[in-house]
Amino acid sequence: MSKIINYNYEFMSATKVGSFGFKKPELIELGKKLKTINKSLAKKKNSADMSFCKLPYDNTIITTLNKLSKQLQKKFTNMVVVGIGASDLGAKAIIRALAGRYANQIKGKGLKMYFAGNTTDPQILDDLLKVLDIKKTVFYIVSRSGSTIEPMVNFLYLRQRVIAKVGLNKSQQHFIITTLANKNPLFQIAKKEGYLILPHYAGGGRYSVLSANGLLPAAAAGFNIKKILDGAKVIDKLCKNNNLSSNSPFLFAALQFLAYKKRKQNISVLMPYNYYLNEFAFWFRQLWAESLGKDKLGITPIAALGPTDQHSQVQLYIDGPHDKIITFIISEKYINDLRVPKIANSDLAYLGGHSFNQILKIEHKATAVSLMENNRPNSTIYLPQLNEYYLGQLFFFFEMAAVYLGELLNINVFDQPGVEHSKKYMYGLLGRKGFAKEAREIKKFL
Repeated sequence: MSKIINYNYEFMSATKVGSFGFKKPELIELGKKLKTINKSLAKKKNSADMSFCKLPYDNTIITTLNKLSKQLQKKFTNMVVVGIGASDLGAKAIIRALAGRYANQIKGKGLKMYFAGNTTDPQILDDLLKVLDIKKTVFYIVSRSGSTIEPMVNFLYLRQRVIAKVGLNKSQQHFIITTLANKNPLFQIAKKEGYLILPHYAGGGRYSVLSANGLLPAAAAGFNIKKILDGAKVIDKLCKNNNLSSNSPFLFAALQFLAYKKRKQNISVLMPYNYYLNEFAFWFRQLWAESLGKDKLGITPIAALGPTDQHSQVQLYIDGPHDKIITFIISEKYINDLRVPKIANSDLAYLGGHSFNQILKIEHKATAVSLMENNRPNSTIYLPQLNEYYLGQLFFFFEMAAVYLGELLNINVFDQPGVEHSKKYMYGLLGRKGFAKEAREIKKFL
């Protein structure tokens, strides 16, 4: 089995999809920029923004989180991750990819995982508390700023419920906090009440999946976080290569750049054919949107799922506007496979004897070829297998691809001014101190 994910971009080329695909000289020309870009990124390696590249090499966090997870597994049955955006999506992508849909019903040594904090819709939290035994639950609160409205609303409510159930003195055992160690309100409450505080990764949230943000839930659920980081290391070393054909994250970024700038393909679809990578596609969606959507530029990310969306979105992709590029992800091998029983004297007889894995691969290939024949650029990332090691590779692949694409577009991928603007209006309307000006501004339109 291969030790690295494989990026196949054959159906992105002009030889396959005509004028909607890249031309080889264009790609070669972009490849000449790789050495300069890598040199520039190397100079920034000690900055907070680029510190995500150091996360795969943090052996201390592996030891710390594994030890903590064993302690939690002895005391609790459940963990609720409370966060929004990157503080929610990364951990959720890991858990769904490795534990699947039915993890909370399958007995194992790890904690059962739940997620809250990504909405202020009261029904979600109310329903969650109906199925949880608070005495057997630890709440992992993740917020870089310690003030983001959605997770803080959930945290304050949960804090009250836990205190009511176990008492103030015991309540501290039920909370673990990851936030920046400064004067932010979450840190101040955690420090005052004696919660365990794990330092937040120094950089931006959407590049934090390989920090405690994503790794504590993974370890607590019983997965091997060292293998996740080992996989990320493989791609990090790959990115040190200044050869275009050997640096697949840059190659991916370059093809997205050419599609966007040269052919007005401003929609990027990620469509895994692994059902349990569905949440990974949503993690990608945030990474692409918040990193690249600024300065009046941006590639709109779409999260799709194969083969589900063959019966939902693919009609548009094949027969709609030529404004999309599609990326598939599929495993070459499945740990468990099923086989369709043979059936005689039926129009369904042709399905008998085929494995589900075989059918899934056929569905992917048929879709990719159909797109290609209709001049729709598409590429495929092949996973040798969906496990911790290759999942770590996937995360780092897309993180570095976003950074490379930002360099090509001359965009700062680490800020998010649009999000901050709307946050200020929310703070103003809710009466937060220091935001009276924003309150006056938005009330003009209400």
